[in-house]
This record gives sequence, C-alpha cells and structure tokens, in this order.
Amino acid sequence: MEIVISENAIRSFQHEWALAEGQYVRIYAKYVGASDDAFSIGINASADPIDPALVKAIGGYQFFIENSDAWMFKHKILKIDSNEEDGVFFINTSSCP
Repeated sequence: MEIVISENAIRSFQHEWALAEGQYVRIYAKYVGASDDAFSIGINASADPIDPALVKAIGGYQFFIENSDAWMFKHKILKIDSNEEDGVFFINTSSCP
C-alpha cells in the first residue's frame, strides 16, 4: 500500500482546502452504489486517525488510511493529482510491483 500525492494536489490542499500544516487527511473507501465498481475513493480533511493502517507525511500534511479501509488499497499504489484551474482531484490506483 503506497500513496503518491502530486505537487498540484498539494497546492490544491493548501489553497482550495486551506489546510493547516501538519493536518491529517483521511483517504477512505466510499460506497457509491450497487454496480461493478460499488466503491470509490473519498478524501476527508476533518478526521483524525483512530486505527491507521498507513500514515504518510507528504507536503506538510499527514495522509492516512484506516485499517477498516485498507482492503481497498492493499497491494495498490494510490496516486492523487489535481487540476490547478479548479482544484478537481484525479485519483487512481495501480498494482504494486
């Protein structure tokens, strides 16, 4: 399980989300409906870790995944990027080598 955050995404967290340095950012499995891909990836900047499977400091923030969500990211590289014009996040996963 790995997290990669682009410089564009860090700037969006700073400017669009106005996050304080050292703030925790939760990445989690989000249920979106009954389909082949019933889960998506959510980002929450108002949560503190309770039982983290991973905490990684990137760009002055503490990104974390709880153990309860680790199943979605197991053996994956999670990449988060952002469109600088409107702060929209692009999230994808790929298998770890």
